[in-house]
Amino acid sequence: MDGSRHDSYCLGESGVLLTLTPANWIGDKGYVGNDMLMPIKKPECRELLEWENEFNMQINRIRYVIEQVIANFKTWRILHTDYRRPIETFRKTISTVVALHFFASA
Repeated sequence: MDGSRHDSYCLGESGVLLTLTPANWIGDKGYVGNDMLMPIKKPECRELLEWENEFNMQINRIRYVIEQVIANFKTWRILHTDYRRPIETFRKTISTVVALHFFASA
């Protein structure tokens, strides 16, 4: 997708929502309206409650790690070329790379 498109638009256009439900996904405030877990926005009339701040902190801790993984993927030269293995191995390959990333940072 063109980088100027909104995150929520790109998600809808990807077709992922035709077969998967985002109810257990974590997103940022760019995905409002997609039924994902996301940080609670501060209401205009009050400050966030203690539990809301704690919830946001937990969500953002998870999102931080995800953002770091994405940033690392974008810098890997192998991702700037076509996937050269059989396409049916793509899911397993990406899952292995993600697992190795989390293992290395643990």
